[in-house]
Formats: sequence, C-alpha cells, structure tokens
Amino acid sequence: MPDDEEKAIEIGEALAGMRLVPLPTGWTALAAVVLVKCLDEEGRASWAFRTTDGLNDEELLGALVVRTDLLRRELLDAYEGEDDD
Repeated sequence: MPDDEEKAIEIGEALAGMRLVPLPTGWTALAAVVLVKCLDEEGRASWAFRTTDGLNDEELLGALVVRTDLLRRELLDAYEGEDDD
C-alpha cells in the first residue's frame, strides 16, 4: 500500500477503542498484520487489511498460511467433537 505509507499513524490511533490481548512479558513487537472488520461509509460490513513496515512478502505469506492451517485444524477438531444427537 504505497499510498497509505505516507499517511501512516500509530496503531493505537488507527484502531482507537479496540482492545486485544497483549504480547507475552518480555516480547518486543517488530511488525504486524491487521485484518479489521469495519463498516464502510454506507454502513455495510467490509474488511480492511493493513501491514506495518518490517514484513516482506515471504514472511507475510508464511504467517498467513500457518495461521490458516491452524484455524482449519481447530475448526475441524471442533466439528468432529460435536455430538450427532
């Protein structure tokens, strides 16, 4: 998003009022991938995807693939664990 880089603001300002679980004690944030469910200007649900500096395309793809695979496994485990009654 080259055009957005010029307008970059602090993440806390960009997502004011939102909360998330902090990093473990002693960890230092280096970069972030953010997927935000939003209401657009017409009130429709939409998604915004943002990244910070410090991520190359290979790291981003790897992180998204691993997270997708883990989520897929969790959902499958939950589905297989449901009672058929």
